[in-house]
Amino acid sequence: MEPWILWPLFGFAMWMIFAKGGACSHRRGRRRDGVSAREASNEVARLKAELEASHAQIEGLKRRLEAVETIVTDEEAQLRRDFDALARS
Repeated sequence: MEPWILWPLFGFAMWMIFAKGGACSHRRGRRRDGVSAREASNEVARLKAELEASHAQIEGLKRRLEAVETIVTDEEAQLRRDFDALARS
């Protein structure tokens, strides 16, 4: 048998191994770790909601920090006026 005849067979075998064609093609739609697309989508939605909640909490903390900074750095007279205005409203 001529050696040049084996090269196409070798090429096809390598293509089957590396390209996952032929017998392995039925697995292309699945994820390797066994997680379905729906489960992954649900996880992404949950993480997005968690991220939004975290952003809302951070914004609340920023407003509170600004209020504390105002109290600490503001002149005493201006602070009294602000407290009086709040008490009247």
